Amino acid sequence: MFGLAKGTTLVNDKWFSQIEAVSLVSALLLALATPSLINEWLIDKPLEKMRCFCSKVKQGDYRERLALPNESRDRDDEDAITLLMRDMNWMARQIELREQELKQAVETVRKSRQHIEKQNQSLAETNAELMVIQGRLNERTTELENAFQKMQVMALTDPLTTIANRRCFFDTLEQQFAALVCSCRPISLVMIDVDRFKTINDTFGHEAGDKVLRELAGIIQKYSRENDLVARIGGEEFTVLLPGAGSREAVVVAHRIKTAVSSRIFELGDEQRISITVSIGICTLSKTPCFARNNLYNYADQALYHSKNNGRNSISVFDPIIRSVVKVS
Repeated sequence: MFGLAKGTTLVNDKWFSQIEAVSLVSALLLALATPSLINEWLIDKPLEKMRCFCSKVKQGDYRERLALPNESRDRDDEDAITLLMRDMNWMARQIELREQELKQAVETVRKSRQHIEKQNQSLAETNAELMVIQGRLNERTTELENAFQKMQVMALTDPLTTIANRRCFFDTLEQQFAALVCSCRPISLVMIDVDRFKTINDTFGHEAGDKVLRELAGIIQKYSRENDLVARIGGEEFTVLLPGAGSREAVVVAHRIKTAVSSRIFELGDEQRISITVSIGICTLSKTPCFARNNLYNYADQALYHSKNNGRNSISVFDPIIRSVVKVS
């Protein structure tokens, strides 16, 4: 405008000169202010946005993004501030994804821990139940063991006299033979039978006869040796097995029993009293050729019947060497 006014009368107008001066000053001020305005619009405002964005990220808010134009194909066309803001948006997205993954992992761990706690509780309850069951099984096992032991005792015990029965006698005889054969030690057998026992049953009844048998078992046990086996092998017949005893020692034991029985008065009740006698047969094996279980029993049985057939209330001994029976008392 001022250039067009040159050469015209406006140049000489004082108002025109003042306007020209004001315009020049305004242009100069504008030129001076433009960099500051550009700096504020292009740098300060984006920086403020980025500062607010970072503050929210710092507080854990990753959902908000910096407002940006659509990404151009050629990233080189964008200024550094825009590129930086895009990178910050990308980092916020990555942090958000990582945080989601971390939360999922934490939730998975929490659920796993809850599951493990439930499993542990279930295992603890199951273990407690098993302990109770184990306790019951132990009690039952103890009961069964006690019952088995009682059955074993019953199987080897005569129910009337509570001494060893026939089975226990022959089992022990077999065991003693095995041990004595190895050590070449003698073994003796004393067989005892009540004289005229049928008369006692017929006269006083079977209960009286049973009482006599019980008392007789006690007498035989009392006057036998500590390690001898006293057994009732049937009816009114008893045996005493004497491991390691020779013939003389067996005769001594038999004589003690015979004397004790003949001197005892048996109380049958209702002021009924009787005395009884016993016949006794003995056999001792001490040499290997004669060591046979059946021989010992058969020889002692022959000696017993020798006593019964020769006056009763006596003791007879079978000599396995000469195979004959001798009455000794």
